[in-house]
Amino acid sequence: MRYRMTLPWTGLVAVACFVTACSSTSGTAPATPSTTSAAAGSSSAVEERNKALVLRLYSEAFNKNKTDVVKELVGTDYVQHDKSVPGGADGQVKQFKDLKVKIPGAVATVKHVATDRDLVAVHWHASATPTDEATGEAKIDLYRVRNGKLVEHWGITQTVPAKTASGNSLFSDVHRYPKGAPTLSEEQEEKNRKFAVTAYRSLSDGDATVIDRSWDPRYYQHNPMVANGTGPLKQFLRQGTQGDPSPGSASDGSTTPPTGGGGTRFGNTLADGDLVWVFSSDYVVADIFRVVDGKIIEHWDVAADGQ
Repeated sequence: MRYRMTLPWTGLVAVACFVTACSSTSGTAPATPSTTSAAAGSSSAVEERNKALVLRLYSEAFNKNKTDVVKELVGTDYVQHDKSVPGGADGQVKQFKDLKVKIPGAVATVKHVATDRDLVAVHWHASATPTDEATGEAKIDLYRVRNGKLVEHWGITQTVPAKTASGNSLFSDVHRYPKGAPTLSEEQEEKNRKFAVTAYRSLSDGDATVIDRSWDPRYYQHNPMVANGTGPLKQFLRQGTQGDPSPGSASDGSTTPPTGGGGTRFGNTLADGDLVWVFSSDYVVADIFRVVDGKIIEHWDVAADGQ
């Protein structure tokens, strides 16, 4: 689902729904993910190795300018879905260099990371002033890892607005667990994934009643255009700004088409810890939903500039 609306700061913007964050204050420190996301996630040793491999791109290749790390991690058959850069390691190096030219002094601060099967998703902040979350760019990268090498990449970038309707940044974590974030089983993560994807699809297909069934009334919003709570979400839907979802041929999981409930199709979806990641079928929008006690309680998204 995408909502399209004209805004003074970025033209047409694709809007989606929920997620969390923490930030590093050092320009040279390793990019560290939020402990409320992937740390509570997968028990698979392979998935954890994949996550560690991908995070080296940010902590070493980007923040420490170690381009040799990119060449070490990227496979010879690396497929780059950003048509503006070539494939392979050289293309990934060029992407990083171009970003540092665009934002002099840019630092990569990883906010959330998820690993699920052979996929690793990273939500990060690119800014020369990383402690100021109202600067720079919000980015989500999705990588496929095979045999210890990066073999495929999708990326989405959104310019960070100066203000948001909710007052929450595009990165911050608002929901807090009184006794700390729980460790979820693989089974619970998969249950959360199916729940969030089904709820999101129902909403995308025009069923506003799903909000009362599947959303927590507190609903913490990090999309810049929508305030906290389920009321503003309903109001936004009533404004008639919902656009046509791209049908695409993408999957509900990683390989098979979604089943049941309307016609909306998504790209890859991941679950790690209490977070569920949903990519649009054209990979220009990514949403992150926090699921707590069977309800969607928090949401982040990154929508490509111009969409």
